[in-house]
Amino acid sequence: MELIARNISVRFGAAQILQNVDFTAKAGSFSAIIGPNGSGKTTLLRAMTGEIGHSGRVSINGQDTRETDADTLARQRAVLAQSTQLAFPFTVLEVVRLGLTAGVATGDPTDTADLPFKALARVGLEGFEGRFYAELSGGEKQRVQLARVLVQIWLPVLNAQPRWLFLDEPVSSLDIGHQLLVMQIAADYAKAGGGVISVMHDLNLTAMFAQNVMLLADGNCLASGKPSEVLTNATLSTAYGCSLAIKTAPTDGAPWLLPHAARLTEHRTTS
Repeated sequence: MELIARNISVRFGAAQILQNVDFTAKAGSFSAIIGPNGSGKTTLLRAMTGEIGHSGRVSINGQDTRETDADTLARQRAVLAQSTQLAFPFTVLEVVRLGLTAGVATGDPTDTADLPFKALARVGLEGFEGRFYAELSGGEKQRVQLARVLVQIWLPVLNAQPRWLFLDEPVSSLDIGHQLLVMQIAADYAKAGGGVISVMHDLNLTAMFAQNVMLLADGNCLASGKPSEVLTNATLSTAYGCSLAIKTAPTDGAPWLLPHAARLTEHRTTS
């Protein structure tokens, strides 16, 4: 099963944001969309989820999304936006339970009563249920929203159909430990048969977790394929407008981290 987007173009007024972009993601894999600011990454994601108007065609599991009703789409895919603003004093549990309304309660056979608690534990927020969302840090809010999204499509496969997790910069507000936690959650979802499509800025995390990468620049696909094929000196330097070198240590002796060697500690791997 696949998500297939063909000839996706988006224009906002006189500005052409995307121009005939093709994108394919397979269930059971983690697909990343990278590129500099303003390259069209979030626009492509929002076009594929149906949040904005576009030309071209998007299909999920062989079905055109424009011919699919909203309830069915809510059971097929869930979307984590870059940020979410709430105007009312919701508790953390109330926010996460919104995912039940969107998807699980209308088709998932899982016992829904415990799902919000399981999701909060999965993102490292066990015991936060009664806290007010507005009082949380930016990183905590981001993980609460991830828990809500997970509740919506808790089972990666439902009725023999893969479900799809769309993430827009899911680790932008997180420390390195929680970045690894969130990325592992996404990787586990894909490993269990679901599809994951994520807009990413961190190229190291992209290389660590993604099986497929699309590099956008100026609304066009500059490169697409395995991380080793896309994350090259020449391609990245062209896209980002600066000299970049892969696998090269600093020459001045400055400390640098090896993210691929990082491992989650036990207190962040509880389920």
